[in-house]
Amino acid sequence: MNLRNILLLFSSVMIVFCLTLYFQTDNSVQSMNFEQYKNLNYNKSRSHSLAEFNEKIAPLRIEDLVSEVYEKNKILGEKTRVMEVGFGNGRVLIELKKLFPEVEFYGINKSKTLTFYRRESFILTALKFNLMTEAEAKEMVLPYVVFQDLDFGQRIPYDDNKFDLIYSQSTLPYIRYTFELFNEIMRVLKKDGVSIHADVTGVNVYSKGVIISMKDAGKEFRKKGIDFYVLENPQSVRFKKNFDTVFPVTPHQPIPANLKNLNVEQNRSDMSYNLEE
Repeated sequence: MNLRNILLLFSSVMIVFCLTLYFQTDNSVQSMNFEQYKNLNYNKSRSHSLAEFNEKIAPLRIEDLVSEVYEKNKILGEKTRVMEVGFGNGRVLIELKKLFPEVEFYGINKSKTLTFYRRESFILTALKFNLMTEAEAKEMVLPYVVFQDLDFGQRIPYDDNKFDLIYSQSTLPYIRYTFELFNEIMRVLKKDGVSIHADVTGVNVYSKGVIISMKDAGKEFRKKGIDFYVLENPQSVRFKKNFDTVFPVTPHQPIPANLKNLNVEQNRSDMSYNLEE
């Protein structure tokens, strides 16, 4: 065999090898054995239960809110849609889906993880936490998922006025452009839609690099006629979309890594949130 044939054979082998690796990686996701869930190391900080979430939003209970809007929509002949922002391993979503099989549930996570990388991962979560049997999980219409980083004011990939209820927990502390996220939530909420958020330590506003308190953030919401209040837990808030408007936030430049000693350029007015219009 001459050198040319050897190189051709070597090239062919390498191409086949690379393609095998590529499709093996993809297929390993598509064909994951359900028995493997037993060996998955679930991140406890991303595995909150429905009961734990309800403790944070007392005296409210998320299932009561879902039930209320579901009964109202059933009379009107409308579909009920609920979304969790930063759903972690999807435990709360799957618990709610079991309680309300006719409701459409949606979730957004920043990125894929070892334990949650596609819609069918809800089945692994259901098995891991003994929420249902494998047969029950396979028969369920699973919640819909999107993997998108909402930290930089990105658009939530859904149409206006789509959701009846949106909630989050242990998520907002990791969102720097909080008001922009609220702006998007207001956009995709239906009129009279409700949004509830737990584990809120403050609201980021890029105006000389400040973080305002929930009390001050509430004032800004109420100026716009938005029903906003802090729950019994001072780190949990609820707001309601009373009008077909969004929370008006003017786009701005990225928040600097170092918020101290901002220069004149970074302090210019058109780079801050315009909350006065």
